[in-house]
Amino acid sequence: MFKEGKIKSYNVERGFGFIQQDQAQDLFFHISDFPSRHIEPRVGENLKYRIEADRGKFKAVNIIRLDLKKEQSTHEQINPSFESRSDRVNDQATPHDTAKGTVWGSKIFSMIGLIVILVLAVAVYGKYQQYQEQKQLHLQQLMQENENIVKEQRKAQGDLPDRVLTEQGEKNLYGTASTQAQSVVQYTAQAPSSSDTPRAVEKAQFSCDGRTHCSQMKSYEEAVYFLQHCPGTKMDGNNDGIPFERQFNK
Repeated sequence: MFKEGKIKSYNVERGFGFIQQDQAQDLFFHISDFPSRHIEPRVGENLKYRIEADRGKFKAVNIIRLDLKKEQSTHEQINPSFESRSDRVNDQATPHDTAKGTVWGSKIFSMIGLIVILVLAVAVYGKYQQYQEQKQLHLQQLMQENENIVKEQRKAQGDLPDRVLTEQGEKNLYGTASTQAQSVVQYTAQAPSSSDTPRAVEKAQFSCDGRTHCSQMKSYEEAVYFLQHCPGTKMDGNNDGIPFERQFNK
């Protein structure tokens, strides 16, 4: 037989309390006999229960929480309208949510594309750096090989000592050069002009040797030289400065 009462007190830490009954003593109850134990009992809450003897004492069992049951029924009555409103809101929000999902999808796709491009750029840059390093290493190897070749050639030929001129050698070298330069200058200054060249040639070829007659001359130029330079010549009978015109057709 069920009876009804209200919770008079409840000890949360120890998990038990007492129910106030009409025209009877307070009845003990334990949380283990409560349904929906995740919701703690509240003072003043209406209960429906059976009384059972336990070790010479009485306690409430098969407890039904009337207030909680009413709240559940009230919630069930209110919930359909709430759910219908939620459904309507969800139906109205569906296009927005769809567009929002599309935007997020495009953003994710763009981010993935950027990540792929970044990875490719890093890979290409790494390859370029590797190529530059290999090129620099190859150049260094070539330079080292050239240095080794030069060293081997020097080693094979031996060290050639640097020749240093003595003080007297420098004087002789630079003095000779100076003397040669002065000689060239003097020769240039003393060199005969083009107009004086025939006369110099004549002086070098002819000389007064005592001959005085035309028959003794070998050429007209020699006769002119003797007539002009040698005394006692007998080659210009008419004294016109031209020796023996008939012999040389002058």
